[in-house]
Amino acid sequence: MDAHLGKALSLVTLDAIIVWIIPALICFAIGYLHYRRGKLRLRSCLALAMLVFYLGFVFSLTIFSRTVSKDIQMELALFWSYKMIARGDKYMFFEVFWNVVLFMPYGFLASIISKSRSKWPVLLSGSLLSVVIELTQLFAHRGLFEYDDIVHNTLGTVIGIAFCLMASKLLSKIERKYNIQLT
Repeated sequence: MDAHLGKALSLVTLDAIIVWIIPALICFAIGYLHYRRGKLRLRSCLALAMLVFYLGFVFSLTIFSRTVSKDIQMELALFWSYKMIARGDKYMFFEVFWNVVLFMPYGFLASIISKSRSKWPVLLSGSLLSVVIELTQLFAHRGLFEYDDIVHNTLGTVIGIAFCLMASKLLSKIERKYNIQLT
């Protein structure tokens, strides 16, 4: 098992789940009130709660679980991780892979919540979230600040958006075929 996946799974404790779920439930309750008033779709309400839970996990993994170092750690060369992978560094391959996968739920869930037909706001907010995480790591001395992570997280956001668009099209086809309303 990849070391980061093992570390991520070790973060999933009952205490952590409770800390992540309480704000998610509060967001769901507020969203449900908006749903009842006709101001929010039910799927957006559910996606918002899942997004808040997911963000708790992401911040735990990327910031709170990291040990504080005395020195600032950064890698400012763009695509340095690909050079490491080309040299046969399997750890770096998994590092890139998990950075992409980490942001796929963001792109998916934020696309469901977004009222805009354009997905640019979701893409930009996913990139901004990644920048915030990287800058927090830099200034809090928790982890390695690197441009590659921002690129990989943004790619994950794009893939999540694409999955959401595909799921939406599939649901629309099912609705038309069986003359039902799923959304």
